[in-house]
Amino acid sequence: GTENVLRGCCVLNIPYIVYTSSIAAVGPNTSCEPMFRGNEDTEYSGEVELPYGKTKAMAEKLVLEANGKKLSNGGKLTACIIRANTVYGERATFLQELYLAAKARDGALNYLEPENTERNHTYVGNVAWMHVLAARNLQLKPDLLSGQVYYSYDDTPTRKGFLVRQQLLSTADPSVRLGSHIPYWKMWLMIQLHRIIRVILLPFWKPRPFLTLPLLNTIVTTFCYETDKASRHFGYKPLFTWNES
Repeated sequence: GTENVLRGCCVLNIPYIVYTSSIAAVGPNTSCEPMFRGNEDTEYSGEVELPYGKTKAMAEKLVLEANGKKLSNGGKLTACIIRANTVYGERATFLQELYLAAKARDGALNYLEPENTERNHTYVGNVAWMHVLAARNLQLKPDLLSGQVYYSYDDTPTRKGFLVRQQLLSTADPSVRLGSHIPYWKMWLMIQLHRIIRVILLPFWKPRPFLTLPLLNTIVTTFCYETDKASRHFGYKPLFTWNES
């Protein structure tokens, strides 16, 4: 899909592209090494294992390769990339699912992440505003933004993911409280048991996995960053504060 969009831009003489990527294009990877308060220039080695991250990494590569390509009218294509992280908002599906699951457990929001993890979350309105500013400044300052990658960020605290989710949900419904920690070994065992059951049932039924090992490792691995690159390059400041979000 990305390849077709880039090809279409070259044919139809559309000179500017802001590509929405994801932190999944970078990691956490197969080695599950943590990245603690990195930035856009931090090298993070290893192979991306989750299918979503793989496709995003491939798309980023295509966009950066297409940056500077000639258009049919003689101009050139100018592109930059915004890597969104966990985007939340009023209609965030994952928050709705967590809320319903918590209400089914008498308001208890159980969590999987260990105590030493950190995550970045960004409010959807701020992510959208970052795209608007990037698109505007890509035309005003193409030499500065051309081929650049930006992490999305705002005033949402960089902290353990389950604490951010608990605060968001309990603000909307005070009856939601933090429940118990689910140990890693229990989830690992459930995944392996599900694999065995799936093999047994495969001739008759193909049950969908509720969780995979790569996804589990992603959840329990710290992957956070600290950056002001968008502010420096195109004057980005969050439209919405943490309290408003």
